[in-house]
Amino acid sequence: MMTRAQRTGLAAVVALLACSNAALAAEPSPTALPITVVVLRTDDAYDQAGALTQALRSAIKEAPGWSVREEDFSLEVLTLSLQCDDRPDAGCQARIADQIKSDRYIWGMLRKSDTEVEGELHLWTRGKPESSVPVKYSANLTEANDEPLRKIAAEAIAKLTGGPPSGALRVRTGAAQASVFIDGKPAGNVHNGEATFTVAAGPHDVRVKSAGFLDSQASVVVLPVATTDVALSQMPAESTRTNWKRMGGFIGLGAGAVFGSVAVISSVQVASIQSDARYVAYRGLFTENVEDVCALENRRAIQDDFTADAKTARKGIELCERADTFMALQYVFYPLAVASAGVGAYLLVTSDGQTAERAGWSVQPSVGLGGGGVDLTYRW
Repeated sequence: MMTRAQRTGLAAVVALLACSNAALAAEPSPTALPITVVVLRTDDAYDQAGALTQALRSAIKEAPGWSVREEDFSLEVLTLSLQCDDRPDAGCQARIADQIKSDRYIWGMLRKSDTEVEGELHLWTRGKPESSVPVKYSANLTEANDEPLRKIAAEAIAKLTGGPPSGALRVRTGAAQASVFIDGKPAGNVHNGEATFTVAAGPHDVRVKSAGFLDSQASVVVLPVATTDVALSQMPAESTRTNWKRMGGFIGLGAGAVFGSVAVISSVQVASIQSDARYVAYRGLFTENVEDVCALENRRAIQDDFTADAKTARKGIELCERADTFMALQYVFYPLAVASAGVGAYLLVTSDGQTAERAGWSVQPSVGLGGGGVDLTYRW
């Protein structure tokens, strides 16, 4: 019989094996909530525990709205260091969350019996009830990429999380009463020009219908655990003639909002790269007097420096290349957003008075980022 200290040593080895593929994990982003997967505890199924741990991480990476934290922790080591029982109770689970600095994590226990492995998986979420799911499968599944094990992990993640995380979508319209359709399905009605719906985080198609007005539609990315705004204009359906100038104004404002959204998203991406731990490690390869470590000459210099860590340099250069792409998008789309919105506003102001007198509706949609929206509203 192994002592607890011996089992802890083996658990640490399993943790090292599990982290060998950690680079596969999806990176946390404004549209994905992070989950930490703690290396499963076992007394006799170490290969299976390591494989299932990594399979769970891969399954989370592929699940919409979720991402995996790259830190690796072992349940065996954590319970020992926190002086908890082998099977942590509710209080110990909360202390584990504080120890690993995570608001949600998966932990579990496995045991081998003859030709099978069985046990249970748990998802701890701060401020919410714990969810759990039993697992039982053949003991010969010892590789994380085994298709049956990948399927088991994917089903477990779907049951534990309940699907993609939710967010709030606030729809604003110019009409006092309107019907809202999300992804082609009726979602409810707008009262006094506004309504809020709970939907799965991620991209959605929103359409507004109301009597006497043309339908209005927009695509929006809903952020998890946040409120995302979308404003939709509705043009009167009884218009006797097409006001091309006014239509061009709405198109210009809508294009400006879209271009601005792309530019803002690019800025968010550049900021996330600058705070990435891999970029910080890459920055540390240079002396303090080097201001732009992503400059082409500095990239070449660090590649030729045999004293620098090659892996860190390579990862840093890859992040620099990503940053180059998003910086280029900013240079293009910020001016386009300003120009399009300016032209659209000018066309609306100078459109003829017949149509303008019957107007008075919100402008084209704007997509919220970081829990807020970029709302452009004009009334004429």
